[in-house]
Amino acid sequence: MNFSWTRKWPWAAGVLAAFVVAIGVLAGTGGAGPESTAAPWPAEVSQVTVKLASERSNAVAMARDYLEISGFSRSGLIDQLEYEGFSTSDATAAVNQLEADGEVDWYEQAARTARSYREISPFSRKGLIEQLEYEGFTYQQAVYGADHS
Repeated sequence: MNFSWTRKWPWAAGVLAAFVVAIGVLAGTGGAGPESTAAPWPAEVSQVTVKLASERSNAVAMARDYLEISGFSRSGLIDQLEYEGFSTSDATAAVNQLEADGEVDWYEQAARTARSYREISPFSRKGLIEQLEYEGFTYQQAVYGADHS
């Protein structure tokens, strides 16, 4: 499996974010005005925000890794990320991010999955479409996959 830096060093982003938040909080305590002594939000909120950002970026990195290995439907990729321990929210946000960035084409994923099935066993066109739908592809994606595999 090809691991990215974000996969090897996920803690680095969290440490950097915590360091930036700590500097901001400490810088606010040295000012002359009363508004400079209070942090804009409690430290607990900052820690939760950093953790959520880190979890989501880790989910995106893992989703990319899985898409390099095999074809997945949208729901199949979300399910796989959940199986890996990510929350439904983080898994869905990761897949949404890949879609927004144009990093995934579900039709091409259906064709890729169909090719994998055909390497293992012979399928009729109808049977392959049904299998792809079972895997979570839409009917249109499954038809495309069967026709382009």
